Amino acid sequence: MASTAHHLVVANRDPITPNMIRFTLTGDSLADFPEGFEGGYVKLVFPRPEGGRPLFRSYTVRSFDPVTLALVIDIVSHGAAGPAGRWASESSVGDRVIVAGPGPCRRLHTDAEWFLIAGDMSALPAIEVNLGLLPDDAAGHAVLEIIDPADRREIQRPKGIELTWVVNNEPATPNHMLQDAVMALALPNRKMSAWVAGEYASARALRQYLRYDRPVDRNSLYVSSYWKIGETDEGMKAAKGADSEPW
Repeated sequence: MASTAHHLVVANRDPITPNMIRFTLTGDSLADFPEGFEGGYVKLVFPRPEGGRPLFRSYTVRSFDPVTLALVIDIVSHGAAGPAGRWASESSVGDRVIVAGPGPCRRLHTDAEWFLIAGDMSALPAIEVNLGLLPDDAAGHAVLEIIDPADRREIQRPKGIELTWVVNNEPATPNHMLQDAVMALALPNRKMSAWVAGEYASARALRQYLRYDRPVDRNSLYVSSYWKIGETDEGMKAAKGADSEPW
């Protein structure tokens, strides 16, 4: 990940659904922000109240405009728990924030005959980027978990990509809703590419399913954990590091 620290200002704060806020961040330090990192990530930097090393929280680059120097990130608004949640719920236009990055993009492998994409709201910005990269004649299925029916919105995608919405009103309670919806799909016997991200337990279950029960070539499979129920970001990373299989 690039170590550049960008000192930015909130230029716009737009609640695009009841549980998703779109932030537009601007600043002259974005003049050296590289193009082509949509779907990659940046880290918002939050000082600790007690001092010491700051906390970092990762968010997907939804878009970047090198002309207006505008960086757009979408953040799930899940209350004021944790530094990122407090910032997202309490910040307003004109507030300042430090952003580090960007980090690398791990995009959907587009050399396939059929595509599977799945994730919860934390992964939705990256999913939208991936859907936008698919050829117009792409075929496949996207399974999107949202918190409220009102979180449904128009998702740009090829006509051949079917869309399933899974409404989970309590995403912080252990559940199998996303993985059950994916496992219920009739996956074709075709060259497949899969991209999955979201909560740790759900992503891990789908990783095992796609690796072993419905074998997808590892070069065409990307699975990532963005968060873990009951854990801080640091706890989630520790769980990933202790897993018997590498992420």
